[in-house]
Amino acid sequence: MIWLTQDFELLSVLLRALTLSLEALTVGGVLFLLLVATPPTAEEHARKAASGFCAWMALALAIAQILSAAESTVTLMTGSALSFHEVVTADFFLADAVIVVASLLLFVLLRFKSHISQPLAPILALAILAGSVALSHAASRLDHRLLLVLFTAGHHLGSAAWIGAMPFLLVTMRRSSDTQRLHALVRRFSNVALVSVAVLVLAGLGMAWFYVGSWSGLYGSSYGMLVLAKVYLLLLILSLGAGNFFLLKKTRTDTKRLLTRLRRFNEVEIGLGFTAILVGASLTAQSPAADMQQMLTAHEVAHRLAWQMPSLTTPSFAQLTQRVPLANQLESTSFTGGSPNDAMDQAWSEYNHHWAGIIVLAAGIFAACASLLQRRWPLNWFRNWPLLFIGLAIFILLRADADAWPLGPRSFWGSFAEAEVLEHRIFTVLITAFALFEWAVATGRLQNRIAAMVFPGLCALGGAFLMTHSHSLGEMKEETLVEMSHALIALLGLTAGWARWLQLRLPERENFRLAAALNQIWPICLALVGLVLMDYRES
Repeated sequence: MIWLTQDFELLSVLLRALTLSLEALTVGGVLFLLLVATPPTAEEHARKAASGFCAWMALALAIAQILSAAESTVTLMTGSALSFHEVVTADFFLADAVIVVASLLLFVLLRFKSHISQPLAPILALAILAGSVALSHAASRLDHRLLLVLFTAGHHLGSAAWIGAMPFLLVTMRRSSDTQRLHALVRRFSNVALVSVAVLVLAGLGMAWFYVGSWSGLYGSSYGMLVLAKVYLLLLILSLGAGNFFLLKKTRTDTKRLLTRLRRFNEVEIGLGFTAILVGASLTAQSPAADMQQMLTAHEVAHRLAWQMPSLTTPSFAQLTQRVPLANQLESTSFTGGSPNDAMDQAWSEYNHHWAGIIVLAAGIFAACASLLQRRWPLNWFRNWPLLFIGLAIFILLRADADAWPLGPRSFWGSFAEAEVLEHRIFTVLITAFALFEWAVATGRLQNRIAAMVFPGLCALGGAFLMTHSHSLGEMKEETLVEMSHALIALLGLTAGWARWLQLRLPERENFRLAAALNQIWPICLALVGLVLMDYRES
């Protein structure tokens, strides 16, 4: 059961991210139909497409919420003495039930075109919103509960009306043929988005005031760093949204070209927006900074960030902490807050990160050279830079986890019970996949446009997934310092992935300057990831 608890910890965050994302899509779809895709501004078949999409998102939300409730039930029953009856009568289970019932009713109303769907859909969306807020930190607070509930509800509503509604805008744009009405539709969405952003930011500031509590809570805790990550993602999305807004204000001519660029920008906004929701799910698994007794000081953060030469020598396997059976290790991690981690273990981990950093730095430099020389020397050997990541994947597989195969006594499959090992193996697969695809694309072996999107897609996915990665070192400050490095790597990876995505999706001839800038941003981000890894320390 302890094995399940370890994997369920990660599963809980991912399920929470899934339910929050589907909630934003479902509520955002209802708001889009109500406020944006009204009959005067949207064609009937486009409205039907958006309505059908919203129905399927509602069904997906119901299924995801059932899985989330089941995971919580199993975790509580295996980790405590609670009976099944006590669990299903708890407040969290009732909130899950409200979301499931409301989502299923919304699916039926929208799917079967009931005449009462228009007045009932907003009520069901509010029920979904209320159930989600009841599962948040706000509902469990003893102080300022009502105010925090209102802030949380505003934050969810603003996110739904902006990020959640954006995919429906793309669906409607693809189904529309009347360019004048489509232009009006986009303008209407832009106005709704402005209000939504204001609500989202104000509610977020209110929540941060109570949950973070101080400046030191912002930079000295894992919770605060995740809040800063959300702020960074929000700024990126706002930059893209501002570009679209001013583009709409600028001209009404060449509508087809205008709408193409809007769609491409919206794709990246959607990706970044749902990554921010994933970060929000990770926040729900953290204790608010205002509740913490131990936090990093500014001096400790500055000391850790100060550059030191990377370590290129490693301790021997025999010098590491004595290995224990897997079941004992999982039990120790679950009940003592961490696993043994002495100076030799830290040196082993730092060596791994530093060599990985050298590989990634070289890949970033080679990718930048390949981009610069592409027009002058199309057959330059720098185009083979993705193959460096094959070496990185092999290095992670062999060296990342000293306890596991092939170095340690734990079998390849048995070690998957540790969440950290599982995450490392997932990263290995992702790195290998995008290395092979990007190498084939960069060298011209693959001309398929979908294949070209594998590298940026997996780069963005890997960065998003890294935001859920955590370490159990048994010491809160050390865990926070390590997660600080991971957060930087994740955000740089996300920036690289989505910059490359936008570069590939934009028509280069029509957006030459922007494409050229993006073609330099993502290699620079890769190189910066390498530098962060080379400066990684655990002591």
